[in-house]
Amino acid sequence: MRYLQKFLSAFILFSLFTKAEAQKYTPKTIDSLIVRTFQLADRNEALKISSKTYKLSDEIGYYPGKAKSLKADINSYLGLGEQGKALITAEKLYDLANGENDDYHIVQALLARAQAYAYLGFFEKAMKMNLEAEETCKKIKDNDDQNSSLGQVYAGRAEINNLQYESPQNTLKYDLQSLEYYKKVKNRKKRNGWLAIQYSSLGYTYIDLDDYKPAIYYSRKAYQLAKQENDSINQAFGLYGLGNAYLAMNNSDSSIHYYKQALPIFEKANDIYRLQYIYDDLASLYEKLGDDRIYSYYTKKSRELSDIIRKKERIETDSAYTTIIEQEKKSWYQNFYIFIGCILFLAILFFFFTLKYFKSYREEKEQKENIEDDLIEKEEELSHLELKINDAFAELLELAKNNDSSFLSRFKEVYPYFYNKLVTNYPELTTGQLQFCALLKLNFTTKEIAQYSNISVRSVETRKNRLRKKLEIPSEVDLNKWMMDL
Repeated sequence: MRYLQKFLSAFILFSLFTKAEAQKYTPKTIDSLIVRTFQLADRNEALKISSKTYKLSDEIGYYPGKAKSLKADINSYLGLGEQGKALITAEKLYDLANGENDDYHIVQALLARAQAYAYLGFFEKAMKMNLEAEETCKKIKDNDDQNSSLGQVYAGRAEINNLQYESPQNTLKYDLQSLEYYKKVKNRKKRNGWLAIQYSSLGYTYIDLDDYKPAIYYSRKAYQLAKQENDSINQAFGLYGLGNAYLAMNNSDSSIHYYKQALPIFEKANDIYRLQYIYDDLASLYEKLGDDRIYSYYTKKSRELSDIIRKKERIETDSAYTTIIEQEKKSWYQNFYIFIGCILFLAILFFFFTLKYFKSYREEKEQKENIEDDLIEKEEELSHLELKINDAFAELLELAKNNDSSFLSRFKEVYPYFYNKLVTNYPELTTGQLQFCALLKLNFTTKEIAQYSNISVRSVETRKNRLRKKLEIPSEVDLNKWMMDL
């Protein structure tokens, strides 16, 4: 009995201590901790904080803290390139916000899913999520939340276009729309945070347009605004934009200067994608300057990260693909069961009215024949669809001409030997470069690639030269023929 009393006393003391510990954190304290996670360069540290704020919010019954913590988790996962975890957390945020009729966080969950799908190459699903987010924005009552969400919608749409190598002019259109919405946000701190991000994006877009003066202007504005708000990660994005712009302008010294300022921040953030770009560019710059030692150092770093990224992308894509397939199966079965339920319900009604009104055997037989005719018609439609699917090569050419996002996945099915050999022999190739190789394999000319990808002939030639260098193909060898012979 004494042991039981001791146990109960200890349990009560522990409960009181835990409750007292949770009460140290007010909603205001929790909110300030969450805000801090978005400004930290170290995404893993940010995850620790947002995980803690979620738990504390749950203990004191503070819903906004839980929703904001999940949003912070998603931001960190996307920064770390962990798209699968971002998708899972976005689904959790969506369910939580939906239960509270919180349209703002529903939009945030949809936008996060759109971004993750885009990074994984599922562009059709990404655009679907983006459009759904835009429609839901109309329900948000707070003006600042609505304007910042619409800014995110158009910024996300610009990113989806950019990842598909669509015309930079289209990307610029969405970037500028995004900027206008962010400028409408009245809260200064929130406005500056969003503007810093968008100024960086505009800088990158102007680089793609070979318009370097505004590229430098917006990248510098992004850096200055982020510095003003003590936002280290967005300072890094601004510095990266400056380094990239000066690289495109062949100003090696300035490019190296800004890249090296951005590098430690991205290293702390463990942003492997941005780091790989910087290492690769620094290697090219030092090769041009004739410094073989530093060139070798950055080349090695770039290749190491390229291997990590390739493995990570494969795992993340496979995981996301499996999740999508499961979701589609679940949706299909749900619709199937609804369909069967409707059929059964109609059959019961039919039987009931048959008994009630003594409908003739002929009428019943006619109705059955109509149902059988419908089934035969559906079977014929399915057979017709199967015949169309078999015409793979023609479909592949059409997908390429339309710059369709599903082109590469369909190409893998049609040319598995070529694709696997290319990936095995040259594992450092990115998804974009693999798609470019696929177009060359199909013997598209430079002019055709430019036309169907909505980019300039010059850009296509630049990509060809980079690809030739990466694959170590001599200049006298025809790149199309090389791909066809592989």
